[in-house]
Amino acid sequence: MRQGLPGGFRKDVVGYCDPLSVRPGKQVKFKISSYTPGSARVSLVELISGDDRPHGTGLIERPVDAGLPEQVELVHQPLVMGSYAVVPDMPRVGFGSFEMWVYPTLLREQAQCLANLGSVQLRVCEDGFSAATSHGRVEISCNVQLRRWYQVQLQFGQTVSLSVKRSGHGVGEQDRSWSSSSELASDLAPSDWYLAAFAPGVEHFNGRLEAPSVTQGDDTVAAWDFSVAVNSQRIVDTSGYARDGELMQTPTRGVCGVAWDGSTHSYLHRPDHYGAIHFHEDDLTDAGWLDTVCWEVPLGLASGQYALKVEQGESNDYMPFFVRPSAGQRGSDLVYLVPTASYLAYANQRVNFTNEQLGDSRIRDANNAFLYAHEDVGYSLYEYHRDGSGVHFSSRLRPVLNMKPQNPTWAFNADTHITAWLDAIEQPFDVLTDEDLHLEGPAALAGYRTVITGTHPEYYSTSMRDALGSWMRQGGRLMYMGGNGFYWRIAHHPDNPAIIEVRRAEDGTRAWIAQPGEYYHQFTGEYGGLWRRLGRPPNELVGIGFAAQGFDGGTYYRVQSGALDSRVAFALEGVTDSDVLGDFGNQGGGAAGEEIDRWDDSLGSPAHAVVIASSENHRPGMLRVKEEFHMMAPPGNDPKVRADMVFFELPGGGAVFSTGSISYAGALAHNDYDNNIATLTGNVLRRFLDPEPFEMPEE
Repeated sequence: MRQGLPGGFRKDVVGYCDPLSVRPGKQVKFKISSYTPGSARVSLVELISGDDRPHGTGLIERPVDAGLPEQVELVHQPLVMGSYAVVPDMPRVGFGSFEMWVYPTLLREQAQCLANLGSVQLRVCEDGFSAATSHGRVEISCNVQLRRWYQVQLQFGQTVSLSVKRSGHGVGEQDRSWSSSSELASDLAPSDWYLAAFAPGVEHFNGRLEAPSVTQGDDTVAAWDFSVAVNSQRIVDTSGYARDGELMQTPTRGVCGVAWDGSTHSYLHRPDHYGAIHFHEDDLTDAGWLDTVCWEVPLGLASGQYALKVEQGESNDYMPFFVRPSAGQRGSDLVYLVPTASYLAYANQRVNFTNEQLGDSRIRDANNAFLYAHEDVGYSLYEYHRDGSGVHFSSRLRPVLNMKPQNPTWAFNADTHITAWLDAIEQPFDVLTDEDLHLEGPAALAGYRTVITGTHPEYYSTSMRDALGSWMRQGGRLMYMGGNGFYWRIAHHPDNPAIIEVRRAEDGTRAWIAQPGEYYHQFTGEYGGLWRRLGRPPNELVGIGFAAQGFDGGTYYRVQSGALDSRVAFALEGVTDSDVLGDFGNQGGGAAGEEIDRWDDSLGSPAHAVVIASSENHRPGMLRVKEEFHMMAPPGNDPKVRADMVFFELPGGGAVFSTGSISYAGALAHNDYDNNIATLTGNVLRRFLDPEPFEMPEE
């Protein structure tokens, strides 16, 4: 039954595509679902701007002759949340024991399945543990505590018995034991086994499991060591019988197990301390939908930002994707580096519905209404699971409601202000995504003279950062068009780069913090957290770094004395005589706002960088980032709360221009692109596309 959406909005159709970035000659697959199954109209558009607000740049799309059928038949494809492990084709075990360690993190009156062993199921609820067979149940009544380790053992055969031992926590608790038995007779019938669920979508367990094993007499039939192959979706059987299993929906690994005592903080150093896996009933990294439309990108299609548009009755949906040039070719010297990792970090973020500090929390469009009503599309990296743990993973293999046009102007939709500007000035450009950069390294940027970023390239893997830095050292020119960039380290799944991981370690402006001992990424083994705390602050890369955030309105830049330097004369050519820049814009009313960056030589900003302009007169909600104050509240009238617009040359003949503000791109379209921000930015772009090398200034 279709649920009603808040605000009277209607959205019955939703979808996603795979891959997100594609070259001509390759296929992109669109996976679409409808709550009102039936026919729908599909078309392909080049997506120029998605900002359909009355004061925005407008929804601008251009039809593309794609050779698609006009109508397709849609069915409802469900979303099934919950992580679990499946071990296929387990044999019959006539008598013996099954045991494992259990660490609940969310309990209810209703039971959660710890293990479905075919003919026997182990369960836990707030009132105790149970084992169920087709003939009856064995129960242990006890007050199950959260975040305590329980050793659970099932004996089966002629009789079925259950024993549970709780390990005392710290010095103030003692161990406790319970047991129960019955005259029931049951073996373990041959079947697929499930851990942390009865079946996909049914009775999922919230918590950690460790060291499940089954024995028959003196023979170990299977013993799964979760500390092995932590970066994979495999659970490894160490019994010698090779009964490996598969993890579904990416539960969290590299987490502290029953042996962890605080003496180590990385699973690479002491794997035996990290033998647990944390499962959640609301994990989702792959919707697993069937293909509705498969389309091969024509060889002649220009690189750019496109979308499949689906219309059904009063609702519609867009599935954006990005077309790269054919391998070994370029359509322009300019490449737009699409911050898809940041799109995934914010994918399906609901924080703006509940946090007034982030601005107006009212639901104003059908995409957000759908997101508000549908937890089953999964979470962003800014949210918590139902058991209170932070969300470590995000994926593009599911509907992402805020990575579409006709949405609030944050992340994807805000970045269409840049593509709309490039279109307005008739500047050709190619596109490249973060995922491409991560997978291909510096080769992805080879041959491009200038890279232009999105408004908020916040999340960067090590390979992405290394690749961008390598290209810059070889003479590249970078236009950093936003704020709060290059802030968090992330990791991509080694076998499935559609999934990203974050470990929010100490410090930083963050929605949650990882548990002690769990700051290392399971995908790579790298320590997580801020690039600044990892010794590679963004200031070293782009001259500026995150300084403050606030969502109660934007402000302007004031030209600084550095603007008189002849090295930046090209940027200010034709700019008005006023020393105020960007006192306008569709993002809070000014070019400097939302999240802002500043030049700071103590954090590695190049000494020769020219500060062209700095913001001033920010509103009270613009507060210094928390990593910069310690035992006291942030100071008032803080001189370090500012956005700095900077330029500097690179040793290889390249250069960097950084705007220092997420809101900057929202000022480009003001007065039909006839304004000082658009003029200055256009000047920089033309000079950056000029092949004449930049020269380093004398010290």
